[in-house]
Amino acid sequence: MKIAFADFERQVVQRHLIKGHVYENAAALVERANIWIAEHGVDVINVESLSTFGSGDDTSVSHWYSGIRVWYRTE
Repeated sequence: MKIAFADFERQVVQRHLIKGHVYENAAALVERANIWIAEHGVDVINVESLSTFGSGDDTSVSHWYSGIRVWYRTE
């Protein structure tokens, strides 16, 4: 048995050159990961957040949240 991971980055839902891009929220990101987990039937070990340390494109705390990583077992 081995371990593997899959990364899910926030997707841009609206592009704006001056104001900055608008990204999907955390709930939508988690929903995409859950769909992938169900479709692939993986045995999840852990889920962790992936953070960015640069300046964000919006004023909310969510600009630090760039994605999630799903660790899972493979055969």
